[in-house]
Amino acid sequence: MTSPATPYFPLLKLPGELCIEILRYLDLKHLFQCRLVCKALKETIQHSLELQYKIELEADGLIDGVGCTLSLAERYELLLERRRRWRTLDWTQVVPVPAPALCQAYELVDGVFASSMATMESEFAGGSRHLSITRLPTSSEPAQTIEREDIGFPVRDFAIDPSQDLVALVLADAFRDLVVRLHTISENKPHPQAAVPELTMLLPSQMDSSFIQIVDDVVGIFFWMHGPGLVIWNWRTGQTMVRQLGFDFPTGTYDFAFLSSRAYMITVTSGSGSIDIYAFGDGPNSHHPPILQPPTKVAVLRMPPIKVGQSLRRFKTHSGPFVARPTRGRAFETAPECRLHVMEVTYGSIMMRFNMFVRHRFLMAYIPHGVGSGATDYQPVTKEWDEWGPDNTRLITILGRFQWLRYVHGERVILPSLPTFGPTPGSTAMTLMVENFNVHPKRLDDPVPLQGVTGTAKCVLNMAGEPIVAEGLFEAPVESKLPFATVVKTLPLAGFDYSGFMVDQEHLVGMRVRMSMTDSLLTIPGVTAHHVLGESKVTLGAGDLNIIPIAGGKDLTLSVGGAAFALKKGTEFGTLEDDPRAYVFSPEIEGVHGGYVKLTLPEGVTEDGSRLSELQTKFEEILIEHGFLQPAEESSARQRIKDAIHAPTTEPLVLIPGVIAAQIVGEETSVLSEGTLSLVVIPKSEKEGQDAEPLLTLTVGRAAFPLYKTTTFVGIVLPEAVDQPGVDLAELQNLFELALIEYGLLKDGFEAAADEVSRSVREDSARTAQRIRDAKEFYLKTHPRTIDPAEFPEVTHEVAQSSVSGTQSLANAAHWVSGAVTSAASSAGAWIASTLVPTEPSATEQLTSAARGVSTVVQGVSEGTKEVKDTVKDAAGAVVENDYGEEAREVAGSVGQSVGNVGAVAGDVATVTSGAALAVAGLQGAAGRQNEEQHGVRAHGASERAL
Repeated sequence: MTSPATPYFPLLKLPGELCIEILRYLDLKHLFQCRLVCKALKETIQHSLELQYKIELEADGLIDGVGCTLSLAERYELLLERRRRWRTLDWTQVVPVPAPALCQAYELVDGVFASSMATMESEFAGGSRHLSITRLPTSSEPAQTIEREDIGFPVRDFAIDPSQDLVALVLADAFRDLVVRLHTISENKPHPQAAVPELTMLLPSQMDSSFIQIVDDVVGIFFWMHGPGLVIWNWRTGQTMVRQLGFDFPTGTYDFAFLSSRAYMITVTSGSGSIDIYAFGDGPNSHHPPILQPPTKVAVLRMPPIKVGQSLRRFKTHSGPFVARPTRGRAFETAPECRLHVMEVTYGSIMMRFNMFVRHRFLMAYIPHGVGSGATDYQPVTKEWDEWGPDNTRLITILGRFQWLRYVHGERVILPSLPTFGPTPGSTAMTLMVENFNVHPKRLDDPVPLQGVTGTAKCVLNMAGEPIVAEGLFEAPVESKLPFATVVKTLPLAGFDYSGFMVDQEHLVGMRVRMSMTDSLLTIPGVTAHHVLGESKVTLGAGDLNIIPIAGGKDLTLSVGGAAFALKKGTEFGTLEDDPRAYVFSPEIEGVHGGYVKLTLPEGVTEDGSRLSELQTKFEEILIEHGFLQPAEESSARQRIKDAIHAPTTEPLVLIPGVIAAQIVGEETSVLSEGTLSLVVIPKSEKEGQDAEPLLTLTVGRAAFPLYKTTTFVGIVLPEAVDQPGVDLAELQNLFELALIEYGLLKDGFEAAADEVSRSVREDSARTAQRIRDAKEFYLKTHPRTIDPAEFPEVTHEVAQSSVSGTQSLANAAHWVSGAVTSAASSAGAWIASTLVPTEPSATEQLTSAARGVSTVVQGVSEGTKEVKDTVKDAAGAVVENDYGEEAREVAGSVGQSVGNVGAVAGDVATVTSGAALAVAGLQGAAGRQNEEQHGVRAHGASERAL
């Protein structure tokens, strides 16, 4: 019989050093399994400091550092101390680090914070010449800052990788070219490892917003023009690896993120939404010289199915930065595969918002080995939500909006801080929350307990949560069971009034906007700022309100506690009818438009003659002076509206009870007032021009709105009873519409229907064109490009070109004949109008409306069919070139142009003989003549009165 102390297998017969050396090659999972094999193997692992260090290192998602002088025992103790501090949010020190206010662009990568400062000059130039780079302090070294006031050119955005001493700068002065300069961080000189100093790409139109990122040897920039765009270069060789524009993307593309230096994902909002994963570069390429191949779609992960009528509005994604090489001297580094993707998902008209968390290693598992660009025969893996989502994601209702990026590092996320208000003044506190998705729920021997309470900090493990039931949104309850730990710590607001947080491996970075009180135009204590989005409301800041002017212009910075907002030209403030202490405006928060910010002043402002009331008056005067709030001057049209509303002799044109008025900011709706709707005619002023005069005032309850000539009514929602026939409200609705039509504020009958027909044709044509593009894309991906293109003799080219020339002459002649006939029809219509139709305003308006309506329909049909024809032409040309070569496409294009010219001739002949076309011209001519005669009558009458 074998003794219990006798080893069960040969591994344990080896010397202890050799046994440990072999076990070093196992990962965390297999080391845990080995401990279950036998007591001897368990003791060998537990008594080995090297293996214990490896286990705890991998348990925290870390790898051993390079060039660290600490001993193994010191690194092990440091590792456990680091874990304890993250689980209790117990930082070792708080170090203030100055940084430029009003950042235009910023980055936090590998302990380095870089930012460019926004100024009036940078706003005008479209970019900043300033760049500040700070290496954040560590336990052994202070902060180090490099400040460059002028880097030599304006920059709109940048990305950094300190491990490669690389900064990629997106130029702001390039109009149609995308230009990225590659410089060193240390010296601001062209990077020595870059084959070319600039990466360039010609774009079809000017770029709008953009986001740039560095991943090892590639630089990628995702941007928007009229649609999405993506360009990826190998910055060391200068080679373009990916160039995708507009229709190269799936319909509904919203955001982009790198997965590695040879893979990326995009988020898609069409349908129920999806995450699409692509591989690029290093794929098979038989062309010499090599040509740019499209990236290969390798996977599609679909989002939870939603009900008919709902939609996925926003689908943002964010993750931590990439670093090519570890920093020498550090004890440990974050493992490359230990990353987390944080997505913001916003649904439908009910504006439900969730954060979705997905582990990086799960997404990377869908990227097959050896597949790169141009793998047209590769079939992407498609997974429905139930196949991948429940076990690999976590959906959580959004509690607040991230004010700064870089809020995720590794698999740890710092959530927006939430102020909590105590029962007494000054008792406001701040709640800090950190979520960590690198947890091991089944582990029982963690040297640092995962759950527990330490002081004001509490760490809790969150296993499978309750399914999300949104009956009006999802087709079925949505499950997401990815476990995570949450650390919550409550802090006094004094000293911790940060606008947001960023995080990296060893820093929790609180961002505070410090204002110089000597520059403040105004300070109001006890103000709160909330962000309101649909039915959700999140506190952004609480404390003193300060208004700071920006040198050189009318722009301001408004701060409330730790939150700050840039007030620029075009920012408009409004007030709420039921709350005299409230002001609302819609700033840009971290590049996202949505909802509005509500400022609530302290209660004392409503007391006449009080100090706070005087501060409120001063606040409004500053906003009016800088153009952010409309003045209420006695001589203004606004005051005349008020006078007309309250004048006892003013009779409304119509009164409708039970109406609701709502303000729409972006996609958000906020009810302003409820009550009786009235339309009041505004008395005219002799001092102001008629174009500046409001025609009517529309009031709902206590809210009033001036209606000008330029005001356009798209749709009006009245109480449901209005739609019931035979009820008085139906007649009131009719009177309301007639009044708006009379004053030119609402389109009537045929003209309104024409708008709808035209819009419908455009939309249907756009969908048809997109289906053609999709079919072309599928054909090109499933049919390899020809390697034996067809050749055509020179005479073929000459015949094709002469055919184009001849048929173009014929087309020109046909166009001339068509124009002459149409002109004759217009003249005939004018003669009919002056001879047979009475010159009365009602008849003239009917003719004019009919002419406008027919023209609107014709224009919509023309634009829609043109898009379809252009798309067909492009698709056919691409297929010909793919199958027969570029020369074949050139010849086919010439022949196609000839056919098009002949078609134009036929079209013009049809126009000459078409009753519909002649009717359009006749209506336009008749309406024109009637309008001329009406204006002539009015002028004649005015002359008589003058005489």
